[in-house]
Amino acid sequence: MGGTEQRWVQMVAVARRFLRRYRDATTRHLREDLAQEAAMLAWQWADRIADESRLEAAVRTIARRLRARTLRARVRRGRLQFVPFGEADVDDPVARTPDERSLRIGARAVPVGWAVGRLGRVLRCLSELDQRLLLGFHEGFCCAELASRFGRTEDCVKTRIHRARRRVQHLFEGMVREAGPLDDHVGEESQG
Repeated sequence: MGGTEQRWVQMVAVARRFLRRYRDATTRHLREDLAQEAAMLAWQWADRIADESRLEAAVRTIARRLRARTLRARVRRGRLQFVPFGEADVDDPVARTPDERSLRIGARAVPVGWAVGRLGRVLRCLSELDQRLLLGFHEGFCCAELASRFGRTEDCVKTRIHRARRRVQHLFEGMVREAGPLDDHVGEESQG
């Protein structure tokens, strides 16, 4: 085995050994993927490392951070649901059930129908460009594609999308704070 192959095997082994200490199901299930990813990230700069004895510590740090990032992402995905923001069917009993079909907005469970009914009003508070960028991004276009389509720089598109998402979040949170019992308002304002 050559020197580079041996180094790769060593980095993967260090990451596997380090990740074995965590007993949670997610880490056990993803241990091999996390170890490979940590080794890959360490591999990108391993040739430039000044002190070879620090490579093992670097791989462990990368594996720990990667595991933490993965767990946070899984928790966020568990809270998020895909919601079709087309026309809200207010007679749909699933949309009215707060336990099964609800979103968490401003620390409150909000029926999906309530949020969908107000989405148009919230989006109209954004500029036309921000609306188009945000909707294009959520349709699956990357920032580079949106930048070329709208004649902006990629950094500009990223900033505008970030600010638009934050504005939508704040507007929804304000609406939730102002609303009374949300189950009574599921069908209201769906036109406007």
